[in-house]
Amino acid sequence: MEKPSVRIRIIHLLWSLIPWAMVAGLVVFIVFMGRYLAEEQGRLAEAKTSAIKKEVPAVRVITLSLKSHRLEDKINLPGEVKAYEDLRVKAEVKGQVIELHVEEGQYVKKGQILARLDDRDYRSRLARIEAGYKLAQLDRARVAALAKKKFTAESKLDEASARFNELGAQLKEAKLALERTTIVAPISGRLNELIAKQGELLDANQEVAQILQIDKVKVAVGVPESDVAAVFDLEKANVVIAALENRRVVGKKIFLARQPRTLARLYDLELIVPNPDGKILPGMFAQVELVKKVYPQALSVPLYAVIIQGDDRFVYIEKEGKAYKKPVDLGFLTGWQVQVKSGLNPEDRVIVVGHRFLDNDQPVKVIKNVNTPEEIFES
Repeated sequence: MEKPSVRIRIIHLLWSLIPWAMVAGLVVFIVFMGRYLAEEQGRLAEAKTSAIKKEVPAVRVITLSLKSHRLEDKINLPGEVKAYEDLRVKAEVKGQVIELHVEEGQYVKKGQILARLDDRDYRSRLARIEAGYKLAQLDRARVAALAKKKFTAESKLDEASARFNELGAQLKEAKLALERTTIVAPISGRLNELIAKQGELLDANQEVAQILQIDKVKVAVGVPESDVAAVFDLEKANVVIAALENRRVVGKKIFLARQPRTLARLYDLELIVPNPDGKILPGMFAQVELVKKVYPQALSVPLYAVIIQGDDRFVYIEKEGKAYKKPVDLGFLTGWQVQVKSGLNPEDRVIVVGHRFLDNDQPVKVIKNVNTPEEIFES
C-alpha cells in the first residue's frame, strides 16, 4: 500500500506545479515579446524619422553674418531738466514799490534795475545822520585841540571819538539802506516771474522776482545703488530731450551725491548741458544714457534670434545648407541686441528669420544673408 501512496503524492505534486510553470512560461513570453516590440518600435521610429527628413523640404531662412564690433553696456535713466541757476530776488529793506523797470520774460543783466522803492524816509534819515556826523567831527577836532593843550581830560576826547565813530557807522548803514531801495538783478538771466506789483508795500526779505539762468541747464537723475560704482569715473553722458523731437545733447558730469536722498537708494547725479537757443526748459523730461562699460570687440545677436527652453538659451547657425543648434551664454541687453559672451564666433551665420521652425541638422535654404539686423527689413 505504500508504493501507490508515494506515486499519488508525486502525481499530486506535479499537478500542483503545472500552474506555476504556465505562469513562468507566460512571464518569459511577455518579457520576450516586450523586448521584441520595443526593438521593433525603435526601428520603426528611426525609419520614420529618416523618411521624414528625406521628405521635409528645406526651410527658407535669413541669416546674419556675425562681426566683432564696439558694444556699450549702458543704462537709460529718467531725469529732469533744471535751471543752472534759479534765484529768488528779495527786498533787502522795507518800502513801497514806486517803479518797475522790467517785464516778465525779458533777459536781464547783472546789476540791471528791476524796481525802485519809495526812498524818502531813507533820504531823511541819511540827512539827519550826515548832519550829526559833521557836528561830531567838529566836536572831536575841538576836544582834540583842547586835550593837546591839557585844557580838558583825555576821557572827553575818548567820548567825542566814540560819538564820531558811532555816527560814522550809522552813516554807512543809512547809505546802504538808501542804496537798497533800488532793487537790481544779482545775476544775468531770464526774468521768469515778476512777483512785486506797482504800489505794493514790501517787507524786508519779501520776494520781488525770479531769475533763471538757462543758457546752460542742469539735468538731475537718480542713479540706483547697484550702478553707482559705474558712474564714479563718468565724465560725459548722452541726454535725450523727448519734448524737442528727441534732441540729443551731451551732458558733462558736475556732481554725484555721496548719500542717497530717499529710501529708494537713489544717488543724485547732475549733468550740465549747453542750451544756446534756450529751448531746453526747466521741468522738461530727459532720458540719460549712462555708459557702464565699453567692449571694443564684442559679438551680439538680435534678441528675437535667441530661443529659450527652460534654462537653455540657444540659436541656430547655418552651415553648408543645414541648421545646427548652438547653446550661447548671454550678457547684457542694449536696445534689442543682446551680447553673446560665448558659444559663437565671428563669421558664424546666425539664422534670424525662420529659426522657430527648425530642428538640429535640418536642411535650410538661405534666401538672404545680411551683415546688420537693419538690412533684414530692406527690400
